[in-house]
Amino acid sequence: MTDEPAFFAMADFLIPAHGRMPSFSDVCSFADVEKSLDFRVDLKEGFARGIATDLGDGAEAHLDRINRQDGEAFNAITTIAIATYYMSPRVRDLIGYPGQENVPYDSRATQVYLTDGSLGRVVARGRKYRPTPGL
Repeated sequence: MTDEPAFFAMADFLIPAHGRMPSFSDVCSFADVEKSLDFRVDLKEGFARGIATDLGDGAEAHLDRINRQDGEAFNAITTIAIATYYMSPRVRDLIGYPGQENVPYDSRATQVYLTDGSLGRVVARGRKYRPTPGL
Protein backbone atom coordinates (compact mmCIF):
# COMPACT_ATOMS: atom_id res chain seq x y z
CA MET A 1 0.00 0.00 0.00
CA THR A 2 1.36 3.39 -0.91
CA ASP A 3 -0.68 5.57 1.46
CA GLU A 4 1.38 4.83 4.58
CA PRO A 5 1.87 8.51 5.58
CA ALA A 6 -1.90 9.09 5.47
CA PHE A 7 -2.54 6.09 7.69
CA PHE A 8 0.15 7.08 10.19
CA ALA A 9 -1.30 10.60 10.40
CA MET A 10 -4.74 9.16 11.13
CA ALA A 11 -3.38 6.58 13.58
CA ASP A 12 -1.40 9.24 15.46
CA PHE A 13 -4.54 11.37 15.66
CA LEU A 14 -6.47 8.39 17.05
CA ILE A 15 -3.64 7.29 19.38
CA PRO A 16 -1.46 10.26 20.33
CA ALA A 17 1.32 10.13 22.91
CA HIS A 18 -0.03 10.74 26.40
CA GLY A 19 1.88 10.53 29.65
CA ARG A 20 4.04 7.46 29.52
CA MET A 21 2.13 5.98 26.59
CA PRO A 22 3.71 6.43 23.15
CA SER A 23 1.88 7.49 20.01
CA PHE A 24 1.00 4.92 17.38
CA SER A 25 3.94 5.79 15.10
CA ASP A 26 6.39 5.61 18.01
CA VAL A 27 5.81 1.87 18.43
CA CYS A 28 4.31 0.51 15.19
CA SER A 29 5.65 0.04 11.69
CA PHE A 30 3.65 -0.40 8.52
CA ALA A 31 4.82 -4.03 8.50
CA ASP A 32 2.95 -4.39 11.82
CA VAL A 33 -0.13 -2.86 10.18
CA GLU A 34 0.10 -5.31 7.28
CA LYS A 35 0.41 -8.19 9.75
CA SER A 36 -2.79 -7.03 11.46
CA LEU A 37 -4.52 -6.84 8.09
CA ASP A 38 -3.40 -10.40 7.35
CA PHE A 39 -5.38 -11.46 10.42
CA ARG A 40 -8.38 -9.36 9.42
CA VAL A 41 -8.57 -9.81 5.66
CA ASP A 42 -12.22 -8.78 5.86
CA LEU A 43 -11.03 -5.22 6.60
CA LYS A 44 -8.54 -4.86 3.73
CA GLU A 45 -10.93 -3.33 1.20
CA GLY A 46 -12.34 -0.74 3.60
CA PHE A 47 -8.86 0.01 4.92
CA ALA A 48 -7.56 0.67 1.41
CA ARG A 49 -10.46 3.04 0.71
CA GLY A 50 -9.94 4.86 3.98
CA ILE A 51 -6.25 5.56 3.47
CA ALA A 52 -6.57 6.56 -0.20
CA THR A 53 -6.29 10.30 0.50
CA ASP A 54 -3.75 13.09 0.59
CA LEU A 55 -5.13 14.43 3.90
CA GLY A 56 -5.18 17.98 2.54
CA ASP A 57 -7.79 18.87 5.15
CA GLY A 58 -6.04 16.99 7.98
CA ALA A 59 -6.43 13.61 9.64
CA GLU A 60 -9.29 14.63 11.93
CA ALA A 61 -11.40 16.06 9.10
CA HIS A 62 -10.75 13.00 6.92
CA LEU A 63 -11.71 10.61 9.73
CA ASP A 64 -14.84 12.62 10.42
CA ARG A 65 -15.78 12.55 6.73
CA ILE A 66 -15.28 8.80 6.26
CA ASN A 67 -17.11 8.15 9.52
CA ARG A 68 -20.15 9.87 8.01
CA GLN A 69 -19.75 8.65 4.42
CA ASP A 70 -18.04 5.26 4.59
CA GLY A 71 -18.51 3.57 7.94
CA GLU A 72 -16.83 0.41 6.72
CA ALA A 73 -13.60 2.30 5.91
CA PHE A 74 -13.72 4.15 9.24
CA ASN A 75 -14.21 0.90 11.15
CA ALA A 76 -11.35 -0.75 9.26
CA ILE A 77 -8.91 2.09 9.99
CA THR A 78 -9.80 2.36 13.67
CA THR A 79 -9.85 -1.41 14.24
CA ILE A 80 -6.46 -1.93 12.60
CA ALA A 81 -4.92 1.04 14.41
CA ILE A 82 -6.12 -0.16 17.82
CA ALA A 83 -5.28 -3.82 17.25
CA THR A 84 -1.81 -3.05 15.92
CA TYR A 85 -1.06 -0.64 18.78
CA TYR A 86 -2.08 -3.02 21.55
CA MET A 87 -0.14 -5.89 20.02
CA SER A 88 3.08 -3.86 20.26
CA PRO A 89 5.38 -5.47 22.84
CA ARG A 90 6.27 -2.05 24.27
CA VAL A 91 2.61 -1.07 24.74
CA ARG A 92 1.76 -4.44 26.27
CA ASP A 93 4.66 -4.01 28.68
CA LEU A 94 3.55 -0.47 29.60
CA ILE A 95 0.00 -1.58 30.41
CA GLY A 96 1.16 -4.71 32.22
CA TYR A 97 -0.36 -7.22 29.80
CA PRO A 98 1.93 -10.21 29.29
CA GLY A 99 -0.15 -11.70 26.48
CA GLN A 100 -1.76 -15.09 26.46
CA GLU A 101 -0.39 -17.44 29.06
CA ASN A 102 -0.45 -21.20 29.27
CA VAL A 103 -2.13 -21.81 32.62
CA PRO A 104 -2.02 -25.42 33.78
CA TYR A 105 -5.43 -26.89 34.52
CA ASP A 106 -6.22 -30.21 36.15
CA SER A 107 -9.79 -31.15 35.28
CA ARG A 108 -9.81 -33.79 38.04
CA ALA A 109 -8.83 -31.39 40.83
CA THR A 110 -11.43 -29.58 42.93
CA GLN A 111 -11.53 -26.02 41.65
CA VAL A 112 -10.76 -23.23 44.11
CA TYR A 113 -14.01 -21.38 43.44
CA LEU A 114 -15.87 -24.38 44.89
CA THR A 115 -14.01 -24.16 48.20
CA ASP A 116 -13.09 -20.48 48.73
CA GLY A 117 -16.62 -19.20 49.36
CA SER A 118 -16.87 -17.12 46.20
CA LEU A 119 -20.11 -18.91 45.29
CA GLY A 120 -21.66 -18.08 48.68
CA ARG A 121 -23.90 -15.30 47.30
CA VAL A 122 -25.26 -17.61 44.64
CA VAL A 123 -26.00 -20.37 47.13
CA ALA A 124 -27.55 -17.90 49.62
CA ARG A 125 -29.78 -16.42 46.93
CA GLY A 126 -31.33 -19.79 46.25
CA ARG A 127 -32.56 -21.27 43.02
CA LYS A 128 -33.80 -19.10 40.22
CA TYR A 129 -35.71 -21.08 37.70
CA ARG A 130 -37.83 -19.85 34.87
CA PRO A 131 -39.51 -22.47 32.76
CA THR A 132 -38.80 -22.38 29.05
CA PRO A 133 -41.92 -21.18 27.24
CA GLY A 134 -43.57 -23.85 25.17
CA LEU A 135 -42.00 -26.78 26.97
